[in-house]
Amino acid sequence: MSRPLQQLILEVLKTRPPSRDVKSYLNLFGRRSRRVQPDFFSQSPAQVAAPHPAPSTPATPAPGVGAPTPDAYTGASDLRQDATIVADRVSGNEEVDSLAETHTALVKLQGPFTDRQLSSIAEGLAYLKQLGLLCVVVLDHVDWRSVARYDAEGRLVKPESSDIRRWLGARAADEDDAATTCGWEELGQRNAMVRELWHTSNLFTRAGVDPRPFGHAVLRIGAAQSLPPSTEDGQDNTTALARRAPLAADHAFDGVFRSLEAGQTPVLIPLALYDDCQSGDPSKPGPLRTVCVEADDVMVALAREMAYVGKSQAVLQPHGSVDVTPLRLMVINREGGIPSHARGGNPHLSINLRSEYDSIRSSFVWNDTHPTALSNLDMIRDCLAYMPPTSSGVMVTHRSPRSLIANLITNKAAHSPSLPQRLLARSKDMRDTPTILRSGLPIHVLTRWDDVDHDKLHHLLEKSFRRTLDRAAYFARLEQKLDFLIVTGDYDGMAIVTNENAPDDPPDAEPIAYLDKFAILPKLQGSGAVDFLWGALRDEVHGLGLLDALNNNGGKNGVGMGRDLVWKSRAANPINRWYFERSNGFVRLAPSFALPPGAQVPAESAWVMFWCDAEQRLARLAGRTVLASTSSMDEIRDLAYAPTNDPTTPLPSARLPVRAP
Repeated sequence: MSRPLQQLILEVLKTRPPSRDVKSYLNLFGRRSRRVQPDFFSQSPAQVAAPHPAPSTPATPAPGVGAPTPDAYTGASDLRQDATIVADRVSGNEEVDSLAETHTALVKLQGPFTDRQLSSIAEGLAYLKQLGLLCVVVLDHVDWRSVARYDAEGRLVKPESSDIRRWLGARAADEDDAATTCGWEELGQRNAMVRELWHTSNLFTRAGVDPRPFGHAVLRIGAAQSLPPSTEDGQDNTTALARRAPLAADHAFDGVFRSLEAGQTPVLIPLALYDDCQSGDPSKPGPLRTVCVEADDVMVALAREMAYVGKSQAVLQPHGSVDVTPLRLMVINREGGIPSHARGGNPHLSINLRSEYDSIRSSFVWNDTHPTALSNLDMIRDCLAYMPPTSSGVMVTHRSPRSLIANLITNKAAHSPSLPQRLLARSKDMRDTPTILRSGLPIHVLTRWDDVDHDKLHHLLEKSFRRTLDRAAYFARLEQKLDFLIVTGDYDGMAIVTNENAPDDPPDAEPIAYLDKFAILPKLQGSGAVDFLWGALRDEVHGLGLLDALNNNGGKNGVGMGRDLVWKSRAANPINRWYFERSNGFVRLAPSFALPPGAQVPAESAWVMFWCDAEQRLARLAGRTVLASTSSMDEIRDLAYAPTNDPTTPLPSARLPVRAP
């Protein structure tokens, strides 16, 4: 066995993938599809750059079937008699479609990197290639930028003098010479891009990546009308297109697909062709020139063009074994993932873009240490809009090349994002932990029983628990006791919280927030949906009032006072380990009936009650300063950059760890 193969096996074993994820990976990469594959590469270049039809909205998938849970349904019940609750389960009957033996990924290398760092990254890409993932690499650099802007018709918009001065600095003293100066600067930047392209390609060759460098533009500035206006799931993508340069595939774009078919790694630089037509008449094209564009715009254009070709594979002639639809999206940089207030400035573990995007942007204060985090967040969001729902993006530092292999096999975060920070604060690798980003599912908080779709809720509960629901009795109880209900997607998952009172409480006692049901369909296994659902539950109850609970899900939006949350599970429930890790405490409940002397409690009658204390109250008792939802941006910024001299103490909310250059 060769040394590279031994090293690859070692790296795969270090990821410690569960058997479920290994099975999904083998199903996707381990067998050749019998589906019709396209003869895309036999098309003419004009066919490659043809306008795209608007994607259609797919039909709603049929819900999965979960594993049965004993006594999942009772009518009227108190805290001692209620049902067990269900987390993410495995469905052994589902099949994972296998499109091809080799899949593709989009990778943005955001330098500058040293040769040693580039070599380490190249080894990671070589491992991915051996595992069946070919990468299309786009080079980027913190010093590369473009002052040019283009309108929806693909025409150059004259830049503001302030933008030119920010780009050129003191060299733009004379506004009349600004355009000429910009032209020379752009020419110098293109030369720097080409030098970096060949230097990186040489290092890739040494690592066995087999690069195919493209020193010329493969995209062109076009009209936005020819681009698809909507995402695959029906969301309007007009805003994303408006803030991007209208890039479309040029004739040379065919070379990217040909290199993938040959098993090579295309390496691109952010260039595009521009038709410098003074008359504005598209029938009279002017001279073509190469212009510098943003690497993020190139990434979005690649995701759109490659996804469009991938959709065409079902109708074209059979050819090849490469699925050109991007399966993964990777950003490798020096900053790492997106910092999180809940993680003390360490990266987010996983982000549900549907529900967390706005709150992350509105509370972001790390512009000094992570200047490109938000732009990468926007880019990944726009790219995933064109990619399959099972795709994911990852932002990772160059210090963690192993994370790329783990993300390919498991498609999940390095640690469960629903784990409390106290369990991860002392982990040495948290600073360089990658951030996994997924389009995710929308999350809605419903507080009125009349707003709940009763039929869909009934369907979800019966499919999840695989038992017949006493609908009349259970719904009558919810109508009286419901506090709120969290819905994931189109009733693909839900958490029901009710207001309950202990048997000995006086009539005017404050009710207890009780987790009545927690269920998610097995079809969402491995998608992170169970963690997203638990995070939304935390934001509405015990995490309420904190800055990182400001997700706009239709509930309290993070404003208010946190409450304690309790729930109950049978002692034999295998999911209890998951609950132990996420709760602050538990107590084993005695049965409600008398037992003979020396008799053991029957397994079906043994219960464990868990609770989560209100996080804001716990922080005050511990003497820690936390960021509340009412904190000002100055307070947020001051606490985020406050120094700490005790490395063994978990960081308070939003404290930024010191990062070595």
